[in-house]
Amino acid sequence: MNSAKSYFDMVQTFFSNKVPQRGLSSFVRDRSGNVALTFAIALMALVTVAGGAIDYANTLAVRGRLQFAADAAALAGVISAQASASGGTAASDLATAKTAAQTTFTNILGTIDGVTIDTGTSSVTYASSSITSIFEWQAVVTNAFLPIMGLDSFTISGTASAAASANLPPYVDIVFVVDNSHSMAIGATSSDQTIMVKKTGCAIGCHMADGDTDTVTTARNAGATLRIDVVKSAISTMLTKAKTVQASTTAAGYGSRIRIGLYTLSNTLTKQHALSYDISAAQTAASAIEIDYSASQTGTNFHTAFSTLASAGFIAGDGKSASTPKTFIILMTDGIEDSATQKVTTTSTTKNGKTTTTTSSSLTRDANFTDYSPYYRDTSHGFNWDIQGFDPSLCTALKTAGINLMTLNIEYLIPSEESSETRFAYIKSTLKSSIQTNMASCATTSSWALYASTSADIVTATEALFTLALTSTPYLTK
Repeated sequence: MNSAKSYFDMVQTFFSNKVPQRGLSSFVRDRSGNVALTFAIALMALVTVAGGAIDYANTLAVRGRLQFAADAAALAGVISAQASASGGTAASDLATAKTAAQTTFTNILGTIDGVTIDTGTSSVTYASSSITSIFEWQAVVTNAFLPIMGLDSFTISGTASAAASANLPPYVDIVFVVDNSHSMAIGATSSDQTIMVKKTGCAIGCHMADGDTDTVTTARNAGATLRIDVVKSAISTMLTKAKTVQASTTAAGYGSRIRIGLYTLSNTLTKQHALSYDISAAQTAASAIEIDYSASQTGTNFHTAFSTLASAGFIAGDGKSASTPKTFIILMTDGIEDSATQKVTTTSTTKNGKTTTTTSSSLTRDANFTDYSPYYRDTSHGFNWDIQGFDPSLCTALKTAGINLMTLNIEYLIPSEESSETRFAYIKSTLKSSIQTNMASCATTSSWALYASTSADIVTATEALFTLALTSTPYLTK
């Protein structure tokens, strides 16, 4: 509008300079005046045409921006419906897809001066195994020059559409491998460790196979939460979400898509729950995981565990059918390996015809332990008790076979009460700095290797890895 006003100011100035000299009538009779008037009228027409061209060009530019945003919105609707648990078949998922389309349109477009924009209308539908997303929009563009011709604005509109085959979540096997050695009986926080020290005399719980020592139960009874407790809770939370996804695909008529398996590792690998679509049973098994204090356990032997995993018969599929699931192993550990294991000795004595049997536990070296440099060796217990970090080469066989590996490095917390002990000082000064690097090398991709220090970190990281396992596979096209 400012440009139109400037034009009229120019014309008025021209006439005010010419007309007062001889009067308007004489000016009109004057040939030079006729020329000037003709020029002024022509100039008005030229400016009007030029201004109209500018308004029209501006409207075309605005339309281009709106159409681009609408195209993106239509695509967002299809993608959201495809990525849903029902593959776009459920009304709730289609409603979410519509919201995603409208949000995308608004976010991309933002605001444009002089333009009144309809938020747009999204329609996402499912029919005959196909998803269709349509986005319609309308806007009013205010003109700057054409109002002098009585045209205050242009009303423009458009439609964008996208379509795709309805997709479903893939068939996925998710296997949790949880470290349940004695190091996972550390208090989950410094407050938990303080409680443990007051009640048990140490910040790391232990439980001897003969039942003579059970600081784990004592610590829990005193209100302390252990690292293993946090891990179990995080897994249970994820399995609750998995049940929701499972229920959605089943309700949509596509059956169960997720199988869950659970293993624990100490000196050996133990199957807690075989791969199954029964996620409730997996939750029950997860809640039953405990620090392994049985004979020939308590230590951590990654070498033995990964050898067992490599021969467990997991399927390296593409996720397109129940017989070819894509397998993800989620390793949850503090990354410290040690060679100690429990030896249980039973002694029988007979006196006066009466036999008495006594059982005792002691520590000895795991016969299947393999040293991995650098390591700390403690000989004060009468055997070579070696403590070392995680060896990433153990993961090679599984990755080569096409199994997807994810790792969660649950930081080995060094209790302040124990930090002066030689082995803990070695873990802190030498081993901890390389654990995350080595576990990242174990993972199929570095983005699948997470680190957690606090209890909240453990829950968040577990959820992140679980979600990645569900969404990182190309979807199955119906």
